[in-house]
Amino acid sequence: MRILIIGTYLPRQCGIATFTHDLYQSLIKNNQQVHILAIQNGTEGHFPKEVVHTIEQQNKQAYSNAAKWINKQEYDACILQHEFGIFAGDAGNYIIELAKEIQIPLITNLHTVLEKPNAHEYTVVRELAQYSRKITVMTQRAIDMLSEVYEIPAELLYLIPHGIPEFKISSQEAKEYLGLEDKTVMLSFGLLGRGKGFEVAIDAVSKINSDNFVYIILGATHPNVLLQEGESYKNGLMQQAADLGLNGKVIFVNKYASDSLLHTYLKACDLYVTPYPNANQMSSGTLTFALGAGAAVLSTPYWYAKDLLADGRGCLFDFNNPDSLADCINNLLENPKSMMEYRRKALKFGKSMSWTNVGKKQIKLIQSITTAKSVKKSVVKELNALKNIIQPINIKLLGQKSAINH
Repeated sequence: MRILIIGTYLPRQCGIATFTHDLYQSLIKNNQQVHILAIQNGTEGHFPKEVVHTIEQQNKQAYSNAAKWINKQEYDACILQHEFGIFAGDAGNYIIELAKEIQIPLITNLHTVLEKPNAHEYTVVRELAQYSRKITVMTQRAIDMLSEVYEIPAELLYLIPHGIPEFKISSQEAKEYLGLEDKTVMLSFGLLGRGKGFEVAIDAVSKINSDNFVYIILGATHPNVLLQEGESYKNGLMQQAADLGLNGKVIFVNKYASDSLLHTYLKACDLYVTPYPNANQMSSGTLTFALGAGAAVLSTPYWYAKDLLADGRGCLFDFNNPDSLADCINNLLENPKSMMEYRRKALKFGKSMSWTNVGKKQIKLIQSITTAKSVKKSVVKELNALKNIIQPINIKLLGQKSAINH
């Protein structure tokens, strides 16, 4: 099949760009022909060859122009990666111009589902549902919320989990490569910015009993944050660690991690933490990857974490509560069997969410939609043919009736 994916894309540094690239790779490996239509904001530089068209984020006409371009390309389906922040307009409503004009089946993948949307956010999701053949989300909680809050019919909704990469390095190899053989490693990764709770995690580290424990924060400052306030946030985190006497115990790796570097750090970590301060987060690639790497995962109870870490796959701690996090860490450090049980369950669960399997599930969904469309076209064609046969007969009979009347 010929498939078009719409979203931000590498080399742009954002989670949706990485997700779009991973989905692209999973479909290519499953022998599909895939292209990218990238939303650009001027930070990307040169796109790779699979990007065949772009939309300038702030240009409203570009969305309509892109729809006209899509309609000429003979794609079988289009997958839209939706996040409110990557499109322009009220709650990103410029994307509706494209959704309502394209003439091929549209599948919209929602990365965020808000429990209490404002009027613009509610309208955008409702209109995307109106113009989409399917809405895909990553958790059952998101499906329930779309049904209850947005009143979207259940038959329109479909669950496809966030994909997990294949790791080609062992935990031992990763620790040796990074020089962490004698350490118990806790990791967080992602672009740095306020609202991710790193301050809470650093505070918790000051309450850890083990001398061999280190906390690594892997990731550069988010490009948008860098433009607005420079490195003040990261510098503040570093100062916090210094004030708490944690030099050498909290390590900042100031890099936008490549796949290979990220995989190495994920396999090297024993524990992984997402200390996000808000409940209404519907997905997290970082948390998903950590499960796939077989880490013992610690997280605040935001929606996605509660779903993913159910059945003993991880440990939840209270929002904005460093004491609660420290208790989780110390408990696992003092009970190695508990930590290994978390890691075993995480690894087992992660295998079911490999990008290869996610790609197959996406293909199956597209095939079901395109098959239904083909059947509908076939039925319409047969009805038109039948109409062409019946019409001359009716005309002939009408003529005979007219002759009899005369």
